[in-house]
Amino acid sequence: MRTLRIIQLLAILGVPASADEQRIEINNVYPLNQENFDLGDHIFHLTDNTGGFEVIEGPVDGGPARCLGSGFGFEDGTNSINGICVFGEGDDTFTMRWKAGEKGAANTWEIITGTGRYEGMTGSGIATTDIASAYQALPLRRTHIVGTVEIPD
Repeated sequence: MRTLRIIQLLAILGVPASADEQRIEINNVYPLNQENFDLGDHIFHLTDNTGGFEVIEGPVDGGPARCLGSGFGFEDGTNSINGICVFGEGDDTFTMRWKAGEKGAANTWEIITGTGRYEGMTGSGIATTDIASAYQALPLRRTHIVGTVEIPD
């Protein structure tokens, strides 16, 4: 259990846990397409965002991205909100599963599959979402994703 926590901490900090892992840092920018349904003491959240991602660091190429998610959010800051993001296009895509952070924590993510040049890809880390000042005049959001990935040769 202690080894798992150390590996998770290394991934959050963007430090590779093995020689084959590489740091990844990307920005996913998209027009916000979400609905929140008020259910009294909690909400149901539904989102389907299509945009693009730019690579700051890492072994992937930028391109289109689509993120879908849903779940319940509660007044105490806990939630069951999670989803997936598909990055890339054509034969070269990788899919990330994400879970919304609770009580102010960052979102967590893990790579669950890859195709083409990303086949066998694994990885994990954190993601934070904001409205960057460069985009405030537009209805765009930016999710900043950091962690480590490994893509087999």
